[in-house]
Amino acid sequence: MQSLLTQPQQRVFTWIEDFTAQHGMSPTYREIQKGLGYRSLASVQLHIETLTTKRLISHAPRKSRSLKILRPSDGIPLVGTIAAHSLVENFADQDVQHLELSCLPKLAHLSQHERSQHFALLVQGDSMIGALIDHGDLVVMRRESNPRAIRNGTIVAARQNGATTLKYLYRRGQQITLQPANPNYKPTVIDTSTEEVDIQGVYVGLLRGLV
Repeated sequence: MQSLLTQPQQRVFTWIEDFTAQHGMSPTYREIQKGLGYRSLASVQLHIETLTTKRLISHAPRKSRSLKILRPSDGIPLVGTIAAHSLVENFADQDVQHLELSCLPKLAHLSQHERSQHFALLVQGDSMIGALIDHGDLVVMRRESNPRAIRNGTIVAARQNGATTLKYLYRRGQQITLQPANPNYKPTVIDTSTEEVDIQGVYVGLLRGLV
């Protein structure tokens, strides 16, 4: 099990792993800054120092592309909770743990780059019970680089105004509907011409009874 990381630290570590796997070399601080949207190098430097202290990476000061992964991710990060009944804040600055690959045999054969696109969330609520996703389940999600390619009826983690929910996604023109799988709950309808929606991941599968 990897050392506990806050979500921002895990985000930087995963990005470095992903970049290295794709390009065969480590990123520069500037590339990390640009890739993750940081306003200054200071934030990047702080995270690099923390990851170095936790012995996850090493680096040579003032030497370009010297970042080296010492302890590759050994599982899928459990990054927080997600509401299955309404839009609530859930991606807090909290410690991140990893689910061992022994619990996820279908993902074990994937490359490091492919695994880095996956993450897990703890479900709160029962609005997706019709999709056999219940309160207390762990859902495994995969990041989608092209949200417009997601088909209607796909279960997604959707984020709006800093709040996230697990729902079926339906898109019609500029309107997005987040549809529950429980008739006791109403859908959330969003006009994307006035509000932004960030599709953080698509549903891959679930684990039950681990927490």
